[in-house]
Amino acid sequence: MPENPAVFFKCAGANEICAPLGAAVDEALDKAGLASVRNAARADIHVGATVEGMQEKVGQQFNTTFAVRTYSIQVTGEARTSEAVPMPPPTTVSFDPQFGSERAAEKARVVAGDIVDRVRAFARKKRGG
Repeated sequence: MPENPAVFFKCAGANEICAPLGAAVDEALDKAGLASVRNAARADIHVGATVEGMQEKVGQQFNTTFAVRTYSIQVTGEARTSEAVPMPPPTTVSFDPQFGSERAAEKARVVAGDIVDRVRAFARKKRGG
């Protein structure tokens, strides 16, 4: 396992979450000095996120209709050796896409940072450090 493994990231599910999550993972990997690759065959570690809509609540507040959606985010990781790479536990995010997309971006940054921390810890462990 290289000190700075190449990471392939793929997100399946709601684009309201997958788009900011993909961008946040790329940014976090870059800041950490890890390569983000678009070709899965070139990756040392594959990370996958599955985003599913859980519920939607519609309500009135201040004469405005809000449609708050709740999504679950589950992340899995696997090394090229088929070994499981521990990833963050499943989490949720709730927001109204019309008014609160910054909540999705904020949650994406938190999840992306956790992914990078866990990739680095796995690489360190595999290299004996």
